[in-house]
Amino acid sequence: MTDGASTTDCDYCGLPVPRAWFGSRAVDEESLQPRYCCYGCQFASRVTQESGEEGAARWTLTRLGLAIFLTMNVMVFTMTLWSFDVYGVDQSTGTSASLAGLLRSLCLLLSAPVLLLLGQPIILSALQALKRGVLSTDILVMAGVIAAFVYSVVSVIRGAGQTYFEVGCMVLVMMTLGRWLEATSRIRATETLDELEQLLPDVVTAERGDDLCEIPIEEVVVSDLLRVQPGERFPTDGQLEKGSASVDEQLVTGESWPVTKHPGDSIIGGTLNLDAQVTLRVTERPSGGTLSRLIAAVQEARQSQGIHQRLADRMASWFLPVVAMIATATFLGHGLNSGWGAGLMAAMSVLLVACPCALGLATPLAAWCSLDHAARKQVLFRSGEAIEKLSVVKAVRFDKTGTLTSDVAHIARVHTDGHTDRTDVITRARSLAATSTHIFAQTILNDTESPVAASDILKSRSLPGLGVEGCWDGERAPTLLGSEKLMLLHGMEIPHVLRSVLDQEETAGNAVTLIGWDVAVRGVFVFNEVLREDADDAIAGCRALSLDIAILTGDHEGRGRQISSLLNVPVHAGLLPDGKLSLIRETHQTVGDVAMIGDGINDAPALAAADVGIAMRSGADVSRDSADICLLSNDLCRIPWAIDHARQTVRIIRQNLGWAIGYNSLGIALAAFGWLHPIIAAALMLVSSVVVIANSLRLQSHENTSQRISGDSATIRNGNTAFPSTSPQGAVS
Repeated sequence: MTDGASTTDCDYCGLPVPRAWFGSRAVDEESLQPRYCCYGCQFASRVTQESGEEGAARWTLTRLGLAIFLTMNVMVFTMTLWSFDVYGVDQSTGTSASLAGLLRSLCLLLSAPVLLLLGQPIILSALQALKRGVLSTDILVMAGVIAAFVYSVVSVIRGAGQTYFEVGCMVLVMMTLGRWLEATSRIRATETLDELEQLLPDVVTAERGDDLCEIPIEEVVVSDLLRVQPGERFPTDGQLEKGSASVDEQLVTGESWPVTKHPGDSIIGGTLNLDAQVTLRVTERPSGGTLSRLIAAVQEARQSQGIHQRLADRMASWFLPVVAMIATATFLGHGLNSGWGAGLMAAMSVLLVACPCALGLATPLAAWCSLDHAARKQVLFRSGEAIEKLSVVKAVRFDKTGTLTSDVAHIARVHTDGHTDRTDVITRARSLAATSTHIFAQTILNDTESPVAASDILKSRSLPGLGVEGCWDGERAPTLLGSEKLMLLHGMEIPHVLRSVLDQEETAGNAVTLIGWDVAVRGVFVFNEVLREDADDAIAGCRALSLDIAILTGDHEGRGRQISSLLNVPVHAGLLPDGKLSLIRETHQTVGDVAMIGDGINDAPALAAADVGIAMRSGADVSRDSADICLLSNDLCRIPWAIDHARQTVRIIRQNLGWAIGYNSLGIALAAFGWLHPIIAAALMLVSSVVVIANSLRLQSHENTSQRISGDSATIRNGNTAFPSTSPQGAVS
């Protein structure tokens, strides 16, 4: 159990380990001394060393194998001693006494190496805990083991009495195997991060003028030109400078088909170049790229504690002292009534069966498995608490533009007032659109050809939910690009010809964005949006989870009714950011905990106010910063999957805690009454950990909810159909 706030990472499993674990060897971040979170990781690390450490690895395995062999022999000799009692053989005189003495001596001779081979690391861990003034499991167990050895040695010297060498040996063997099993299970719980960390190459090929040179990846800086060959992975985020290639992004974004990249396209570090030599211009150092940020975010989430983990930690803080008192009382009670040997065995059984391994693994292992599997499914939980919060949501609220609709729209028409030059309208619109992340702004950039004159803009300002404004050199009044509401707020006059256009487009349900300057609207852009192919499946998946579903949008009421009929979902239309925020709060009060899914700047307040905020991959940075969960792909079916996965995670955590608490309570009671032999108690300790481990690892094969329901739900297959929409009457923000 952790007992300090300051943590570093285990050199074997990569999970948090308290600094205080190192005792007098206190390390700093630059220490060359290996750091392990438990003896199991230390043991497993030595067994799995690379070829350069083959000797040490072989000796570690040999040590365990030798200890098991010696323990088996101790068991055989002990069973022979037991047979004397079974058949009533007198051990006080003659040959029987000599044979009994020889068997006791052989048990001592064979068990001493086991104590040295397997007990030494656990004893050192116990001593370090004592130096810190912390009561640990190692202290309690080793106290019992050493007491059993001392009692048995005294029996050998006296030539009479019971020996318990086999108990001490079996306990050490089972503890070592159990902790190794725990360590390897933690590795399985974090294997996705290991795969991601291994994606980036150690050495890259850089272009230096006309020459090529290989440099360590740590020396790569922004603006470097890197040569990437077919079959190699892109070492960091960048922009394609030369060449075109098919890129496999599946492991990073979940995109199952190769994506064709051309000069100017963005590249994610860690993705695979499939078929052509290309040159990449670096836009992020490897340590700050998308892949590194993903790894850092998951590592940070693993170190956070949810409600159940805090509960388990509080229980552990008083559990061991209570166990120590029960063991002491058991020792005294049985010792006074049945002899000190019986008291020692009963107390050892209490200590062993009460070993809180299962309790310590119950929550963190399930959380680690959940975070790892979610990352594999392109769902990034920012903390363990986010899993618990998502598991109890009762309502889901979707933003529309860029969330339920594709991040690709198209301009259908451009209208002018009849007096302003069309080129001037488009040029100004492109200049302002270049300062915005809204889908319609990007569409203006993609679907028009006038050069962007962003350098002519003295300053620009985003107006969430309304649009964007900017001032040109020599002009005092700003140019506005956005909704009709934005124009009216600034006193812009709408010419009759454009008023007629707006009425017609609104009646038809088309998306519009207006541009105006010099107190008048000069042009209107009309858009077609595309519903995401998986929007209907995502809605059906949420319905299957009995969630209350609604869509929040800035669209006018007519467009809202059209969306509602398409997806059969209630729509709240005509909302500005503060309107979305108010509805989120109202939903929390009337329905329960609510999850908000969005992608834009105007979604950030609602994402932050929701009990759980979920940001789409295509979202603006500010919306992703406000979110508890980020989708690394734009697959909407990840949303019902994530909710179901969170519920499954919490169910398994509760099962683990219930098992651990029930097992410990029943086991301690049986051991305290003397009904549990120490060897059986040690075996139960191992079994309890195996149960928790096996139950937690079920999360790594959690089925996708959308796949389960797809055969049972009636879905709308309009995903590839362009349909009209507005964002509040065409807000660009």
